[in-house]
Formats: sequence, structure tokens, C-alpha cells
Amino acid sequence: MKRQIINNCTKVLCILVLTFAAFNCSAQDSVKSPLVITLSYFSVNNTLPYLTVDAKTKKSGRFQPVMGAGIKLYLDKDSTGKGIGFIGKVITNVKGKAGTDIPYSLAQIWKSSSNHTFIAITDKTKQFDETSTEINIAKAKITIDTAEDKNIIATFSQFNGANWVPVKGVEIKIGIKRLASDLPISDEQSYTTDSLGQVKGEFKRNGLPGDEAGNIILVAKVEDNDQFGNLRIEKSILWGVKFVASKDFFRRALWASRFRSPIWLVFAAYGIIITVWGTLIYLIILLVKVRKLGRQEIKKNSSE
Repeated sequence: MKRQIINNCTKVLCILVLTFAAFNCSAQDSVKSPLVITLSYFSVNNTLPYLTVDAKTKKSGRFQPVMGAGIKLYLDKDSTGKGIGFIGKVITNVKGKAGTDIPYSLAQIWKSSSNHTFIAITDKTKQFDETSTEINIAKAKITIDTAEDKNIIATFSQFNGANWVPVKGVEIKIGIKRLASDLPISDEQSYTTDSLGQVKGEFKRNGLPGDEAGNIILVAKVEDNDQFGNLRIEKSILWGVKFVASKDFFRRALWASRFRSPIWLVFAAYGIIITVWGTLIYLIILLVKVRKLGRQEIKKNSSE
């Protein structure tokens, strides 16, 4: 009797635990996951900047990109906190990223102030509530020049509303533009501007391949600065080695196309193909002959 009571209590307890777990899971599912928006500012060669947006949400303890999120971008804001210059609306891709240039229609607003606020506002959906983020950017620029003995000088300046003034203490990277990334000009990874807003680095990548004329592209950049964002300037310079196209491209070689393969390889390949197919055809002919001989032998035995 006691054992039956214990079993019944155990069953009731299990049902209560499972019910509570199911209710807790459904409650968690009903709560919308917050959408996290990261806004970044980029300026290349001191032209009108562009913005990139990164959308992600936390699932199972990990941040995952959000595809198809609609985000409206604004330049600056009025006293009510709303954007006064509509930059555009972007939709995030499969990686949760999107980007757009600042249109020329907002160039006058851009030039009117030394500091700007960029605002990103997401659309409200079934999965996510409306959210917003903003970044404050001070207008700045980088210039790059060369000096004697292959030295490179980069100058960082900030616009104060009337003039461009040098900024001290900004970290600048100087490199050479390559296909995948930027190669540092020396062992130094970055430099810090002095009171004149300048950094100086020595070019130590002698013998680096350039274009047909020997030009390479020097790069000075500021990355992920809290006050100035991301800035980049490029300059072409004749410090590389001329690129000469190989004349062996159309010669016969193992790495060439099939029509430029070595003669011995062509004969070997076609010889193997002819031998294999010839053997198969010969065997088929023998089978046909054997079949004919068998039929003749059957007829001969039946006539006797």
C-alpha cells in the first residue's frame, strides 16, 4: 500500500515538473530576442563618407547575424531626437550586414558642421521590437606624402568649423595596398601622431611587385576610432618593381591548358585511351565470333 502511494506521488511530481518546464519554455519563446545594431562610419580619400550596419541577436548563448532586417539611417537630429537628414533604408544580407553611401543631397548638411550624429532605426517586426543606435563623429581627414629616403608622412587633421587643425595622439597605420589586405611598410604596425598631427614611417618593402609601370599604392588609415570612425587615404607611388607578363604562358607545359600540354603527355594519354578501347572492342568481336560458332555447331548437330 505504501509503495503504491509513493509511486502515485512520484507520478504527480513528474507531471508537475514537466508542466512547469513546458510553461517556462513557452514563456521564453514568447519573449522577443533583442536586436543588437552596430553602426560604423567610413571615409575613403576624404570624400563623402559611407555607413555600414551590423545586425545580430543572441540565441542559445551566442550572437548570430540577422538577415533581412530593415534599418533606416539618418544624419543628425533635431531637438526632438529625430533624424533631420534621411540617408536611406538598407536591408541586411545573410551575414547581417548592410551599407550605403551618404547621398549628395545631404552634402550641404555634411559641410555645415564639424560634428555629426548618425542614427540607425530598425523596423518593428514579429521577431524584434523597434530599436535604435547612434554614433557621434567628428569631421577629420588624413593626408599622405613622401619624403627623402623613401619616408612616408601622414598628417591627421580635424575640422573645427573654420579650419583644419592637427590632432595629437591618433593611431595611424601606414601600409601598401595588396589584393587581400594592406601590408605594413615596415615592422612597425602603427604610429601615433605628434603635436603637428603627423607620423613618419620608413618604407622597407623594397622589391615589392607593382603594376606594369612599377606603381604601388600607399595607404594611411585610422581604424575604429571612437571619435573619428574609420578613415583611409591612398596614394600611388613609383616604388615597386615593374610587372612583366610571363612569355612562357603559351608554351607547352604540365601546368598549361590541355591544348598546350607536352607532346609526350598527349601521346601517352591518347595511347592509353586507344589501348583500353581497342582491347574492349577486340573482346566484343571475339564474343560475337564465339556466339556465331555456337549457333553453327547447334545447327550442325541438329541436322545430323
